[in-house]
Amino acid sequence: MGKLEEGIFFTGSVGNLTAYRMRGVDKIIIRKKGGPTKKEIEEGRNFARTRETNAEFGGRATASRWIMRMMTPLKALADYNIAGQLNRLTTAVQRADVTHSTGKRSVALSRYPGVLEGFSLNKQAMFDSVVRAPLSVTIDHETLTARISFPELVPCINFMPDRRHPYYSFIAVLGRIPDLHYTPEGYRPENGEDPQQTSPTNYTMPWHPAVGIFAGTTVEIKLPPPPAGSPFTLMVSVGIRYGAPTEMDKIRQVERAGSAKVLRVG
Repeated sequence: MGKLEEGIFFTGSVGNLTAYRMRGVDKIIIRKKGGPTKKEIEEGRNFARTRETNAEFGGRATASRWIMRMMTPLKALADYNIAGQLNRLTTAVQRADVTHSTGKRSVALSRYPGVLEGFSLNKQAMFDSVVRAPLSVTIDHETLTARISFPELVPCINFMPDRRHPYYSFIAVLGRIPDLHYTPEGYRPENGEDPQQTSPTNYTMPWHPAVGIFAGTTVEIKLPPPPAGSPFTLMVSVGIRYGAPTEMDKIRQVERAGSAKVLRVG
């Protein structure tokens, strides 16, 4: 992967080169076209290892889609492409599978839930730099519920919101991520569940003025019963979004402003 230096600006295809922009990278990315054909990769004896690598990469990509799906209400707060970092985290989970052969190793987050805890959706203003007091969370796997306690927050003491925005609001999200296993059709949960047919549950607090003290509160969120037949992990994520007043005396969410993180997985 190359990056275009200053003074050269274009995106698209030119000859055997393709140039494009990527969120979180300040320069244009450039790649060279070419390589083996699709048929060679799918059938060639020399590409057996490539097929194994591609299959497992597909498993990690599917796991990342599940994770991102379970933090949908917070994705607008991310300031970089989180998919790549999630793929790296799930690599460690997949490599820990010693039961299946290479190319068919599972991505079983239920065995290593801690790998996602603390994952940040930001590289700039991280959630822990804004909320400088611990949040308490408990997860009940049987009832599919989570209780998140937000402490009292005092601006300039243990709370450092973005001063450019007069309002803020907290969001708490509870999602469910099933273990994924290899099949000839790709990586799937044991019950065949599809991430696009599953949604997280979230609680969005009312807007608060950024100059006032936040009194603290506890919220409880609950998921509907899942389809039977597949081990899963529960993930609690939290975020802070910012708001600005409109001409209609309402508050609108400021785009590309805020912070979020994975608080607890279990």
